[in-house]
Amino acid sequence: MGLRRYFRKNSDDIIQPEERRIIDKCISSGDVVFDVGAHHGLWSKAALAHAGDIDLHVFEASKKSHAEVMAQLDGRGTINHSAVSHTDGEIVFNTYQDDDRLSSIYRRTSVEDKLLPSGFDANVVPAVALDGYWTDPKRQINFLKIDVEGAEYDVLRGANRLLKAGQIDYIQFEYGGTFQDAGYTLGNVWSYLRRSGYVVFKVGKRKFTEITRFTPAMEDYRFTNLLAVHERLRSKFVGKPENIEIYLDKMKHYGFQPKGVLHVGAHKGQELPTYRANKISPVVFVEANPDLAAALREKTAGDDDIYLVEGAASDSAGKATFNITSMDQSSSLLPLAKHSEMYPKIVVEKRIEVRTLTLDAAMTETGLDFEAINMLTMDIQGAELMALRGATRILKNIEAIQTEINYDELYDGCPHISDLDAFLEPHGFLRIKTVTPYDKDWGDAVYVKKPMIINSTLGSMGRFANKAFQYMFLRTYAAEHGFEFANLPWEGDDMYYVHPGVETLPTVGRTVSQTKYGLDECNIANATEPLADTDLQGYFQYNMKYYAPYRAEIQAEFAHKGIYLEAEKALKAAFDALNGPVAVVHLRRGDFGTGVFFQTPNSWYVDWLRQLQADEPDLQVYIASDDPAAAGNDFDEFNLVSADQFDLPQVEHGFFYDFNALRLGKFVAISNSTFSFLATALNRHAALTVRPDPQVGKLVPYSAWTSDPMIRSHTAEDLGEEYMSERAKSRTKYKMRQVVKRLGLKKP
Repeated sequence: MGLRRYFRKNSDDIIQPEERRIIDKCISSGDVVFDVGAHHGLWSKAALAHAGDIDLHVFEASKKSHAEVMAQLDGRGTINHSAVSHTDGEIVFNTYQDDDRLSSIYRRTSVEDKLLPSGFDANVVPAVALDGYWTDPKRQINFLKIDVEGAEYDVLRGANRLLKAGQIDYIQFEYGGTFQDAGYTLGNVWSYLRRSGYVVFKVGKRKFTEITRFTPAMEDYRFTNLLAVHERLRSKFVGKPENIEIYLDKMKHYGFQPKGVLHVGAHKGQELPTYRANKISPVVFVEANPDLAAALREKTAGDDDIYLVEGAASDSAGKATFNITSMDQSSSLLPLAKHSEMYPKIVVEKRIEVRTLTLDAAMTETGLDFEAINMLTMDIQGAELMALRGATRILKNIEAIQTEINYDELYDGCPHISDLDAFLEPHGFLRIKTVTPYDKDWGDAVYVKKPMIINSTLGSMGRFANKAFQYMFLRTYAAEHGFEFANLPWEGDDMYYVHPGVETLPTVGRTVSQTKYGLDECNIANATEPLADTDLQGYFQYNMKYYAPYRAEIQAEFAHKGIYLEAEKALKAAFDALNGPVAVVHLRRGDFGTGVFFQTPNSWYVDWLRQLQADEPDLQVYIASDDPAAAGNDFDEFNLVSADQFDLPQVEHGFFYDFNALRLGKFVAISNSTFSFLATALNRHAALTVRPDPQVGKLVPYSAWTSDPMIRSHTAEDLGEEYMSERAKSRTKYKMRQVVKRLGLKKP
């Protein structure tokens, strides 16, 4: 394969034919178009040539390239000198001198020696997340083009709200060796887009091929253009019409179990066979058109679990004009607006006066217990929000809603889909599906009560740091998907502002256990459907890039409270009173010394401390360890301090002061342990953090929020006895391995 995978087919900046085909197919006059990673602006220029009145937003992090974009576009569009990532703030951007097309927030380590020998300039640049940049819920981003050299996943994570709302129609992005340098996979991006309601197509020279199933063979890092299409536009994109149905399977995936249904805008009762097939009973129909109501009453006369209420659902009781159209399914309380332009043959044939009533009143008329109904279906041509405002009581029992929605004003004064989102969210509803198969401006949406996820093994799979990662995953997964979550009590409840644990967990419908540790392989992280109504079990020690979009929230939740806040302040004051900065070293022994839990030789820490002390002669050294004797006399040459020498409050959890020393140290050296790694992720003071790297045989710098919590590429047994515990050395299995090794035999 060589280095071909890192480049487009042509080495210059010419727009490729497949890119032009995407522009022609997906971008229309008046669209909102984003170009993220514009480089010199040639793609944006091509988009403007195709449709000159697009609302163009361009993002370029390189100062030099930003200037070229400005010149290329000659003031057309909004041109931002910033990177785009998963959060707002600042970020390091690496500009390569030999080829600035390869510039990225991620170093191009795999090709730097061969292709980029002149090096790079690392500059701090502003970064924005698209969720924060684009805040108008009623304006679609019709097209998003991403060309950010491996940081595509970060851009998408920063657009989580927009993606979940379906507020981006089309997304073009590149895949290749850049992903490998960034530590991401196409599988990560594909599954994330699938969970967000998008279908992904591989863009070929002559056709678009939908990736319906991802296989390991696709992870080849060859350069490829891909296009993600929101599910509501799929039928139009592929040219295969689809019909709207009642999406019960989707609702059930989110934990919904139907009982009875309130169907508003019954028309001729076409959905009744679906309700019968799924044993949904009772069925309450509400219909405003008196002729249709009479026909439906006659049709269902023999069914004692079907109730018909004649009237128009609204937010109050009274009388109103009802517009009956030539195609009676378009009849509405509201006058036709854009509907008349879209469907000029459909006209209002007559206007009649009908009674209006609230859905709460409609339910009362049936005499049914409100708890008998947990599903609401609405097909009332723009009157949906009025109906919901009159359903405050029944909404407390409703667990799933399917309703007609609009992206434009088809009826005079009808709500935009975002208006329904805004009304239903405080009532605990989450939109999980949107379809617009007949026209992009109207269709159906499905909402469910926010589903629950739990972790029933938190507390039984390891100690404090393992519990912390399980908690972090649960709250991150819930935040990303709009779920509720519950966990068992743990030490964090005492110390931090975390979501408190409960003794009895809610019941959920399924259990899914983690199968792989890595973000690129884990079944849970890469599921194609959000795992709602699920007990999620595992360690979830993913690369911290997974948690990085929620870094601020996580650090805020892990702030101390009560006596633990006092203890933290006391330890910090003690550190501040010392004659020099504090370097904290974590020596993990105890159950370490076997498997991936290798023990780091003390000499590595001593060498590192000596280097530090050359620049910091007053360096103070704090040894954090589960086995204080492990330090021996190896560190006697340094100014040693410990929690015991300070006047500190007594706290319940014995690990507290070691953990918080690691959180407070200016220089921190960890072991291959999630305990000390987690502390550095929460450390806001450190100037330098280092960890053991067996491959180079010393401590190396790392950044916690872009690193794996554990190094799993080496085992203590493979590294040698210096990395092993005495117990591990005494095991028969290890002794047999040594005999085999000495005799030069092959492993059995």
